[in-house]
Amino acid sequence: MLKRRTARGVRMYLLVLIALCLGAVSSNLSDDVSPVVTTASGKVRGTVQYTNDLPDKPVYTFKGIPYAAPPVGDLRFRAPQPAAPWEGVRDATELGPYCPQDEAMLKAFDITHVYQQPTTNEDCLTLNIETPSLQKNAILPVLLWIHGGGLFAGAGGMWPYASLAAHQDVVVVTINYRLGPLGFLSTGDENAPGNFGLLDQVQAMRWVQENIRNFGGDPDRVTIFGTSAGGASVCYHVVSPLSKGLFHRAISQSGVCIDSHNPKPLERAELFAEDLGCDTEDTASMVTCLRQKSSDDLLAGHRSLQMKLRRQGVLFPFVPVIDGTYIPCDPKDILDKCQLNVAQYLLGVNDHEFGFRMPSGAIPNFGQGMTEEEFIFRVGMLVRKLYPTSKQDDIIAALREEYSYYDNADDPMAIQYQFTQVYGDQFMVAPTVFVAEKYAGHGQVYLYENRYVSSVASAGRPDWVGCDHTDELPIISGLAFLDMPPSDDQRSNMYSNKDKKTSLDMMAYWANFARTGNPSDDTGGPADSPTVPEWPQYTPGNPAYMKLDVTSSSDVGLKPEKMELWNDVFPKLAASSDRNEL
Repeated sequence: MLKRRTARGVRMYLLVLIALCLGAVSSNLSDDVSPVVTTASGKVRGTVQYTNDLPDKPVYTFKGIPYAAPPVGDLRFRAPQPAAPWEGVRDATELGPYCPQDEAMLKAFDITHVYQQPTTNEDCLTLNIETPSLQKNAILPVLLWIHGGGLFAGAGGMWPYASLAAHQDVVVVTINYRLGPLGFLSTGDENAPGNFGLLDQVQAMRWVQENIRNFGGDPDRVTIFGTSAGGASVCYHVVSPLSKGLFHRAISQSGVCIDSHNPKPLERAELFAEDLGCDTEDTASMVTCLRQKSSDDLLAGHRSLQMKLRRQGVLFPFVPVIDGTYIPCDPKDILDKCQLNVAQYLLGVNDHEFGFRMPSGAIPNFGQGMTEEEFIFRVGMLVRKLYPTSKQDDIIAALREEYSYYDNADDPMAIQYQFTQVYGDQFMVAPTVFVAEKYAGHGQVYLYENRYVSSVASAGRPDWVGCDHTDELPIISGLAFLDMPPSDDQRSNMYSNKDKKTSLDMMAYWANFARTGNPSDDTGGPADSPTVPEWPQYTPGNPAYMKLDVTSSSDVGLKPEKMELWNDVFPKLAASSDRNEL
């Protein structure tokens, strides 16, 4: 009788234990209302969301988690410090404030999916996490998104990645980082060494290393990815010694770190400070004065400086600087010396980077055609900025020859189209191919040209525009599978079946790369992941690349004649001219 009771008691004990365990799992992992996770700074409570095609697959979402201390007061213009701990459970159901920026610039982003009306505040160093699992032993690959916006606008939460997380079983982290003068002003010395926005990104990567396992992520499989200025940031992390060991693979979309640093940081800092009434006699007092200004004052000063420098062809006043620490020397030299942080690098461009969005904001009456005279004038402006030598006329003539449509060379629309190709190739394509070529001698490179234009991106713009700058974002993020708040023009409901098919393929490429280092290798991926066409590796002897489209295919040599001009012929011509003129 005693044994029977004992056996029955054991069975009851096990049933209770199982029930308690299931209850614990349910309360922590499957609660659609408030999943709670512990971080090194304290506990956070998030929410659960679903894609519209996977209603049974929850994505656990946490927003506005501090990864660094507020960079205010004496911490303004300094490297970020660790986040302070908190008591209790912190609400992580709303996005944190955007970092201070000109809010008018946010309207330039073609966005129909912002979750909430953004606010801005210097206490902005937060991150967001979207994950399909909260099991510590899930060890899913992690993709850390670095947003674009010229390093003076944007925020991590502007693009939701729940679809990528759900469809590909990956953890996606998006971050804010300091922008404009708050992120990149530099005096060239210890008083404001600069690169604060990039150092914020490093601090976010440290946070991921310490905490991401609690969100189902694998700290040993972190891939950083970003577009435009975010892609350039990724490239800086690939070459910076301070980022080594904090991530394992890299993806640069339409942006790299070649020729994008500020050669005159103190000069620009002094112009900025003078406009704000600060004494510029010594950098210590100048920075002290700038710390006492409000963020609104700094933004006003930034707008003023932008207008002054735009007349000199400078679009972005505050960008990274070679500080001897984070960026020890010119990234080109680091690439030459093979001092790189990852073994696999995926990078590429869209096929019409300067197609419509950027020129429409800079050129009056853009879209109505261009005369030969205007083409020569505007290309001449670019050449004079890039190559201040006596060979400028030869370079302009070579560009007109290479980019001319011979069958309709006098057509104003054809001339305008070629103008957009000249600027896009110089601005994005040539630097990307340059980095791919340099990197391919040291590691595995996968290069792409994205040709796919979604139905949403093409709405309301001319048919001659190809895949424009940032057109890839709604496709790679899987926006078509999320139910977005209705917009004024209802474009969020216009995604086609082709958009969805292409989105599934591109999400698979990105996630495969994060998992295995090969965008075509779906080992370890979800069973329903699409089988995608083989993406060949780019090598110096075989410069293969992928043409991303509804049905993607590979090719060899991305614009080889044009790339030879930008990356070899013109630099040598300018250098020989400099020597002759000496």
